[in-house]
Amino acid sequence: MYRKEGFDGIVSFGEIDAKLSAFLLDERAKTGLTQSDFATLAGLARVVYSRYELNISRLTVSRMIHLSELLGFLPMQMIHAAAPHLYGKDPQEADDRVELFRLIHDLPHDTIRSLIGIVGQLTPSDVLEARQKAEAEADAQAEAERQRLNRKAARASRRGRPPGRPPGRKSSTTETPTDE
Repeated sequence: MYRKEGFDGIVSFGEIDAKLSAFLLDERAKTGLTQSDFATLAGLARVVYSRYELNISRLTVSRMIHLSELLGFLPMQMIHAAAPHLYGKDPQEADDRVELFRLIHDLPHDTIRSLIGIVGQLTPSDVLEARQKAEAEADAQAEAERQRLNRKAARASRRGRPPGRPPGRKSSTTETPTDE
């Protein structure tokens, strides 16, 4: 199964679930509500809700949305807590992107419309061309690295062979039948 590598390598599903549970616990604790009080607000038994915070039960997307409505966080913030690599090339970029979205989220609609115009002017086609050029250079570097590793592997596999005839060539001597 393919998984995108995060900042700390490939994180297991169990680790992701644990981070989601920790985020949920922190957000509930910020409200000052007990598990029992919050579970009542969520329409759940305390035991059922505590299983989410203790990483015993997995959250469904619909439950995450409901809890985000009650606790006042953005689902993006919860996902960022578990998989920050989805939001940037490094931890700082990921944090900044989520923080920017959180700040924009609280702005009035007129201001958001203005920001769309401003950001549209900040990203002209030449920026797109520069991004494409950088991606092409990165692809070329990756291909050069793959070729270098292939050459290195080929050299390593040849080291174990005795000197002489290259592999795959047959001997020039032919066997002749013998009289017995």
